[in-house]
Amino acid sequence: MLSPKYQRYTERLRSLIHKGKSVAGLERVYGPDDFSYIGKQDLIELHAWLGKVNNILNAVFGPKSTQVKHFLEILPSNSLSYVEHALDVLLIVGVLQGALDDLEHGFLTGQEFLVASDVFDSVLEQAKHLADTGYKDPAAVLARVVLEDALKRIARAEGIDDTQKASQLNDELKKASRYPQPQWRLIQAWLDVGNAAAHGKFDEYTADDVKNAINGIEQFLATELRI
Repeated sequence: MLSPKYQRYTERLRSLIHKGKSVAGLERVYGPDDFSYIGKQDLIELHAWLGKVNNILNAVFGPKSTQVKHFLEILPSNSLSYVEHALDVLLIVGVLQGALDDLEHGFLTGQEFLVASDVFDSVLEQAKHLADTGYKDPAAVLARVVLEDALKRIARAEGIDDTQKASQLNDELKKASRYPQPQWRLIQAWLDVGNAAAHGKFDEYTADDVKNAINGIEQFLATELRI
């Protein structure tokens, strides 16, 4: 099940696919030489559609994505201004259909997870360094931040409201069978360490508890985010 955000994206892509087919039908034959193209009277409609296509592909997949690359490769002379034939429009519709399929089958979620995993690795390395040098409390806080953000991302991918507290997200993800009860227990234990640190209850956990939590979170992310 797609999250509400991704559902909006799919609806937008479907709308642009439908509109693109209509725009392709604007091509007409002109002049004594029977040249066919989309005439000046229809350029506003054509370019409005092209602008929307450009915006959605960049916003959803990013300017360096395969989807945007394919879109730009189709453009004559790499410019929106030179699109004037139904074939060009239909090729762009094909890019949109491919983008829709990628989105519906989890490509964007996977891309988001891969980017997030790199960021999490960096923060967890900082947490490890702090824990190893005697600063268990800030290390615990950093680890909890990473875990909470990861739970939110996984919840969104499962169509779960990610505005809930981290412990509630953990409950919801177990109910959704994203992971089994033993994993749920471990996550709750890690959250307990982080919560204690965030509330200044530093005597409720040890340095070893923090190190175990960091290592456990790292393994959990390796399984859940590296897809």
